[in-house]
Amino acid sequence: MQFFFKRFFLFFCLTGVVLDIAAQDLRDSSFIRKYERSNVAEWNMGNYSAKFDFRGFGKRPSSFMLAANTNAYTGLYLNYKWVAVQYSWGIPGTELDRNVHLKHTSFSFRYNRPDMSFIPYYNYYNGLLLQRGKERREYDAFRDMRYYDAGLKFMYFTNTSKYSYKAGSSFAERQLRSAGGLIFAATPQWQRINWVNPSNALIKDSLTYKLLSSDPQWISMTLGAGYNYNFSIRNGRWIISPAVTAMAGALKEVNNDNPLKPVFELQAWMNAGYSGRIFYGYLNAYIQYEQTNLIVKKLNALGNGLSVTVGYRFHSLPKKILGIL
Repeated sequence: MQFFFKRFFLFFCLTGVVLDIAAQDLRDSSFIRKYERSNVAEWNMGNYSAKFDFRGFGKRPSSFMLAANTNAYTGLYLNYKWVAVQYSWGIPGTELDRNVHLKHTSFSFRYNRPDMSFIPYYNYYNGLLLQRGKERREYDAFRDMRYYDAGLKFMYFTNTSKYSYKAGSSFAERQLRSAGGLIFAATPQWQRINWVNPSNALIKDSLTYKLLSSDPQWISMTLGAGYNYNFSIRNGRWIISPAVTAMAGALKEVNNDNPLKPVFELQAWMNAGYSGRIFYGYLNAYIQYEQTNLIVKKLNALGNGLSVTVGYRFHSLPKKILGIL
């Protein structure tokens, strides 16, 4: 069995390399060009927010909103050959509520090829905030309420002979002439809300309390499509890359026999900046909305963020590091 797995893994790797080389050969060099310096070091800084609105059904539904105690962050990223390392940390004093310290753990990995992208991800919020009023910047903390989500985002791109997703998303290639392509996406996802010690002291709405105290978790599958266009200025030295996707699917609650319920998601993002042979830098802005119809409430999740990235491209060293890099 172990021998079979090794053979299969080797076949998978070699197939991926062959397909990637074939995809590179099919690309039009008058539209897309790779950089000679294939390794990068980056510095980034940004801010983001994540809100969760539990809204009832009907003409005048009740609403209950929670938010993550998000803050501004800064970090470093290094990609050398096949190894990538990233480390980010929060900037003190920029939290939504400076008097509360709640943990947020996030992990993601991206594997890109000219015609597709795989992004497995995991998020964990240990504690959420309840805003006391729409006009007031004061919050009550649910320290023992935990929110998890994990999944795999798959995207397939068209027109890859002239359009490079990497040129607009991470400035890893040069888009010499303007071009765009359709995006087809699929996302299997698992989500869970775990309230360790339920109490109705802060949640007066009975349906919301019933939902959150039941330890709900669900799995979903969404399919959709979108479009991304790279506006190339001065032979790709400057890039403006807006994109939008719309997705729909179904979810199944794990801990009960409730029927399938619909899920909808909209996402838009834009990158804009300078893509040079040695140095590059760009701004990224995104917004994402997801509506999940649970049995007693709709969970509307809204996330948005803004960041800046500055990068440096460099050649590989003449000798391998530790004999492997």
